[in-house]
Amino acid sequence: MALSLRKIISSHVRHGMKVGLASVLAYVVSGWSGVPYAYWAVITTVIVMQMHVADSINMCLYRFTGTAIGAGMGILMILIFPPTPIYTLIAIFLGTGTCAYLTRYDARYRMAAITMAIVFLSGLFEEHRIEYTLFRVAEIGIGVLCAFVVSVVVWPNRTASVLLERLRTQYDQVADNFLLLVDNFLHQQRKTDPDLFFDLAREVQANRELYNKIYATERRVFRADIDLLGLQVNTLNSVVERIQSAPNLLNEVEGDGFDIIMAPELTRLGQDIADALRAIGRGEKYDSHHLARSVDAVEKRFIELREEGVIERFDVRRYFQVMSFINTAQHLGEFLLLVLNKQQLPE
Repeated sequence: MALSLRKIISSHVRHGMKVGLASVLAYVVSGWSGVPYAYWAVITTVIVMQMHVADSINMCLYRFTGTAIGAGMGILMILIFPPTPIYTLIAIFLGTGTCAYLTRYDARYRMAAITMAIVFLSGLFEEHRIEYTLFRVAEIGIGVLCAFVVSVVVWPNRTASVLLERLRTQYDQVADNFLLLVDNFLHQQRKTDPDLFFDLAREVQANRELYNKIYATERRVFRADIDLLGLQVNTLNSVVERIQSAPNLLNEVEGDGFDIIMAPELTRLGQDIADALRAIGRGEKYDSHHLARSVDAVEKRFIELREEGVIERFDVRRYFQVMSFINTAQHLGEFLLLVLNKQQLPE
């Protein structure tokens, strides 16, 4: 907890320094380029700078394209309507209303409406209104450029790094939870917390949004193994879906449970599944032959016990509970083998 807090504080300190650096850079570049109102560049920099690179890039694109569209709309209104009170009201209504309507197609038109109002009204009494508008675009462009450069070059807080760290933690958690399930099952089908996977399942769903940010923007600036990230995100989601109902499976049958004769095989399978999960979560190589042998051992041992008539000792409900749990574990192992073989991680 203390380490996590230090990391958060450290990241916020770095972000504050980056925003300050980008603001100073925007002010200096504005003065060097000769634009009259450097504060627009500084304000823009503060607005678009975000904690993560992907978010900063998205905000830069959103801000600049919205500004360009809004400035174009403002220039159009300036060319069409003279600066009289009644025509000014008409221009404001048409310009902002049109941009606001177009948000149904693209959210950047919201920024266009804001920019149109700013450039049209702030330059209302300027002699060269179009030139004034173009200067506003240049100033905002400088702010966007400075924010982009600082975000990418100085202590880049990559979304890919955040996602990788989340995945490592989540894969470790699901591995630990699965081992707990196996242990409870082997100890006479001991009751398990029904919400064992509740928080994890919600966190896993959020990984998709982070992955989409990386795919849409960050990979264009930084190199990232998109295929591996996609595999990790999708695999974890599938694993959680497959086993999140297992606690209910253990809890639904009342009465004394049974000692499981297949305990050695299931223990080995559970450990190999956990090891495979941790390896996938870290993008490390894993010898899939261990897992394949464990899956086969469970299958062979089950067939032997069935032929010996051992499973007849279970009543119907306990029979379905035991068979369902073994089937879940075996299918999970087979699924992980497919994942590992597909990406050639565990050769």
